[in-house]
Amino acid sequence: MPNRKVIMVDRKVDYFEADVGKKVYEIEHETTYVTKWQVVAEDKDQAFDIWLEQSKEDLKTEDGTNCVCSYVKDYGQMGDTKEIAEIKYNKEDDEVYAE
Repeated sequence: MPNRKVIMVDRKVDYFEADVGKKVYEIEHETTYVTKWQVVAEDKDQAFDIWLEQSKEDLKTEDGTNCVCSYVKDYGQMGDTKEIAEIKYNKEDDEVYAE
């Protein structure tokens, strides 16, 4: 056979006699997620440290009967950290708020 790329078929895929003659297809789907987090902190550095310590993202795939996830890769890129509000106290109304 000429230079043919070999793709490994995932062993989690179950085959039955009724599947004889069918083919196995690999579908690539790329998704980019953008998350924004709001963090209460004294400054940008502290906000980033709190974010690193307390944030959690979970990429999850789930296999089906005739469909299994054989590969996952996530891509991460940091954006800007910017101040969006300041926490203030209104003594008259005894209220803490962000503005």
